[in-house]
Amino acid sequence: MCPCPFCTGVLLLLCPLLLFKKTRTWLKNKIKRHHKSCETCQHAEHEHCKAEHIKCTCEKCKKKNKQKRGKRK
Repeated sequence: MCPCPFCTGVLLLLCPLLLFKKTRTWLKNKIKRHHKSCETCQHAEHEHCKAEHIKCTCEKCKKKNKQKRGKRK
C-alpha cells in the first residue's frame, strides 16, 4: 500500500462506497492522476520496483528511458 497520506485517507474514507461502480471508477481515476504528480507515491513506487527487481514504472524512470531511446536513433 502506498505510504502517501492522501491515498490512505481517501481509501479509508471511501471504503464503504467502493461497492458502487461509479465511485470505484472515479476513485481509480483520481488515484492515477495523484500518483503521477505526488513525489511520495513516485518514490515508493521506485523503491518497490527496485526491491522486486522489476522494470520501474515511476515517472522519473519513464522519462529517463524515453530520453535513452531517443538518443539511440
